Amino acid sequence: MKHLTLPRIIALFGYVSCLAGAGIVVAQTGPVQPVLVLPTGSPEMPHTRPDFPEDYSVPVDVFVNADGTVQNVVITESTGNLDADRVVADFMRQRRFLPAVNVRGEPMAGTVKVTVNLFKRGNKKVARVITKPPAFASEKERVSRMTCADFLWELDRMREGANIRDASYEVTPYMSALLYKEQRRISSEVEEKFWDSWPDTLKKVANRCEKQQTKMFFTDVLIPALDGTLPASELATAAQ
Repeated sequence: MKHLTLPRIIALFGYVSCLAGAGIVVAQTGPVQPVLVLPTGSPEMPHTRPDFPEDYSVPVDVFVNADGTVQNVVITESTGNLDADRVVADFMRQRRFLPAVNVRGEPMAGTVKVTVNLFKRGNKKVARVITKPPAFASEKERVSRMTCADFLWELDRMREGANIRDASYEVTPYMSALLYKEQRRISSEVEEKFWDSWPDTLKKVANRCEKQQTKMFFTDVLIPALDGTLPASELATAAQ
């Protein structure tokens, strides 16, 4: 795995040796779809473009090479304004990504679905990119087999490689929270409190993972951490 500190490597070596002796398959980091690099740390970016009569929300498929450059951009639903479509396509062609990785954590070409929102805030023109996550079923299975070291590898990659300040709604952390909600059957009454606490809880999860990197990320660390953010009475109600 890339970007692991020496303590992580030592911990993982012992863990892998133990699992190999037991004939158990070790959890992998991938596959992971491309991750948008944020120059300012925010998905909202100032943008110079012509004045449009209205705001636009444009779904786009972005084809990313194994080196993180954009190979092609396809508008999947036109705005009806060809100039706006062109601006969005040109904007995404200029983006850079962390490339997709395979199950061994190796870079590969990949595709990511995004929505580009063009709007004005005061006198400033803004482009905001929202990434669509992969299918929940496949991502759920991947999250469930990750070790803490796997999770930290991805978190470090997002923060250091993509300059993402708040990773709580990036694909892996967000899917982890959704999986917890599914298993605990969080009610709509509790959901707002759950999401309000999620960014801070993610930091606690990362800190705990740093100290126990051979543990299973979801079952051993994330579930206990999230259980601690909600009163037992609310969890009991949600699980009924």
